[in-house]
Amino acid sequence: MSNRTKFKLQNLQVYLKKNIFNGRYLVRNILAVTVLISVISVIYGVGSLANNKKENETDSNTEAAYVAKEEAPVIDLNDTSRLNAESISILMADMDAGSDIDVEAKDTEMLTEAYKEFENKCVSISDNVNVRADADTDSQIVGKMNNGAVAVINSTEGEWLNITSGDVTGYVNSEFVKTGNDAFDYAKDFYSITAVVTEDGVNVRKEATTSSDVIAAAYTGIAYEVDKEATDAVTDWVCISIDSTNKGYVSARFMEVTEGYPEAVAYDIASTSEENKEENSSNKKEDKSKQNTQKEEKQETTEATTQTTTESVPEATTQTTTESVPEATTEAQVTDNQTTVEVTARGSVALSEADINLMAAVMTLECGNESYEGQLAVANVILNRLQSGRWGSTMSDVVYAPNQFTVVNLASFNTYISPSCLQAAREACAGTNNIGGYMSFRPVSNVNTSNLGSYTIIGNHCFF
Repeated sequence: MSNRTKFKLQNLQVYLKKNIFNGRYLVRNILAVTVLISVISVIYGVGSLANNKKENETDSNTEAAYVAKEEAPVIDLNDTSRLNAESISILMADMDAGSDIDVEAKDTEMLTEAYKEFENKCVSISDNVNVRADADTDSQIVGKMNNGAVAVINSTEGEWLNITSGDVTGYVNSEFVKTGNDAFDYAKDFYSITAVVTEDGVNVRKEATTSSDVIAAAYTGIAYEVDKEATDAVTDWVCISIDSTNKGYVSARFMEVTEGYPEAVAYDIASTSEENKEENSSNKKEDKSKQNTQKEEKQETTEATTQTTTESVPEATTQTTTESVPEATTEAQVTDNQTTVEVTARGSVALSEADINLMAAVMTLECGNESYEGQLAVANVILNRLQSGRWGSTMSDVVYAPNQFTVVNLASFNTYISPSCLQAAREACAGTNNIGGYMSFRPVSNVNTSNLGSYTIIGNHCFF
């Protein structure tokens, strides 16, 4: 050790003895050291607590991130080892299950609302259900409800329901209707979307464009069934059913679309009462003359079939006239009693639009699948019956005559009218007659022609 270092150590020793370890300053120095140590300890303690808290928060965040990473499914499209048909099927099944629950919940909600709507409604379960002015079978009929027609129930009186359907308000017997949830379950099959044209003879086109081919014409007074799906797929056009198999498009500006359930049809009280009075007063006369009329008809038929001409083969030709139809003269060529009736002109028959539509409704079900010539023939049969007066004095009498046009008892009657049948009905009313005075027709397969004095066959029908 150098002398210089030894000298410094000696000076330090003297300093410590004099200032630090001197009894005079010893207590002060101990206190000072104690305070210094305490301050250092406090500072160190606070720093340790802060570090521990930060470390704990970091550890918590790390753990949460790790858990989230474990719970959240991650699909790595580059990792083909985890992508297989089974895993994809499981994933899709989970997604479909969620979708099905949502759809079922929505369907249940809609069904509940529909049931609530029918809490105070009823639906007819057969055709021609009478709506009466009072809760009595002897009271006046004010309307008719066909199968599927829906009405609001205003009140209940025993077995009678006071209802309002369309423009008709009256009473129906509860035996012929369903109510509540049963009413909705029954009526939903009759819900429909229909449309009527605002102008007569509007073009029906194959496609929803003015450059498309015209396949038919739509007429006023007919409710056409609307294809909602096809209509929603286009703009400014309405897709309608022309007949049971064909559809076409009509410009929306010519169509009025209605959506809902069928309603009751008002009954003409005044005309019905007048017809009943007239019918009651003439019943006796008709009963007395019925047998004489039948005898005269047989006699006329015999005379018509036995009269011969020299223009054809002897004993196989007859000449017939249509004396029962005024202003119409028809010549017929006959071979083995089958006639070929030429088209002639009769006097025009003035009918209301409602009567023409009723006439066409019958034709739609009776001969809708026949040729236009066959439809025109059926139209003339109906007019011949009307003019004869044997089945009544109104179109309604003729159409609803007992055991005649049985199609009026079908649920589908008067729900759709064939445009071609409507046109044939109008042409017949205008005076075109292609079957002379014949007033009956049947399917050819159901007729024994050997029992007929004269007849003609058009399509699948035999007219006589």
